[in-house]
Amino acid sequence: MTAFTQPMPSGVLFDLEDPRPEMVRLSDIVHHLVRLNRWNGNIEPVSYTIAQHSLATAQACTLIEARPYCLLHNAPAAYTGELRTAVKLWAVDKGADFTALEKRILYTAILPAFGLAPPTDAIALAVDKAAQIAAATELRDMVAGKPPAWHPNAQPLKTRLKFTPAIKIEEQFRLALEGALRPFGKVA
Repeated sequence: MTAFTQPMPSGVLFDLEDPRPEMVRLSDIVHHLVRLNRWNGNIEPVSYTIAQHSLATAQACTLIEARPYCLLHNAPAAYTGELRTAVKLWAVDKGADFTALEKRILYTAILPAFGLAPPTDAIALAVDKAAQIAAATELRDMVAGKPPAWHPNAQPLKTRLKFTPAIKIEEQFRLALEGALRPFGKVA
C-alpha cells in the first residue's frame, strides 16, 4: 500500500496509486455515490447525487448492453470525490490529469471487479450520449446557477427530475446495479 491509500466504509483499503479489482465493493460505490452531490452541490433542491445521475443516464440509454456501464460510469468518484469539469480541466492545464486517474480506476479496478470488459466503442458512445441527456435534464431541472457558456449536446429527458430522499435513492441504485451486474456473475 502507498501513501495514497484510503479506507472505505467496507473496511477495504483502496490505493489510488495501485487500484485493483479486489479493492472494489459494490457497497462502497453505492455508499459514496448516494452521498456525493452532482454539480459540486450547485443544485436545487438540496440534494441530487451522482447515484441519481447514474440512474438517469441508464434511463436515457437506448443500448441495453450499456446499462451496467451507465450505472458505473461515474463510479471512480466513490474513491476520488466529485470534481466539476471546470476543475478537472484546470488540473489538466496545470499538469495533473484527474480524468486519467478516474479512467485508470474504472478500467483497472471497477470494471474487472464486476466481470465487465472495457466498453466497446458502441457502448462508450451510448454511455456518453446518455450521460449528456442526463446532464441536459439536470441542467433543466436541478442546477441552481446555470453555466452561461456550456450546455450539453443533447435534449433532456421528457420526464422531469425531482427530489428523492437519499434512503430511496440508495435502495434504487443498489438494486439497479445488482440487476445490471447479475448477468456477469460478480456483485463484489
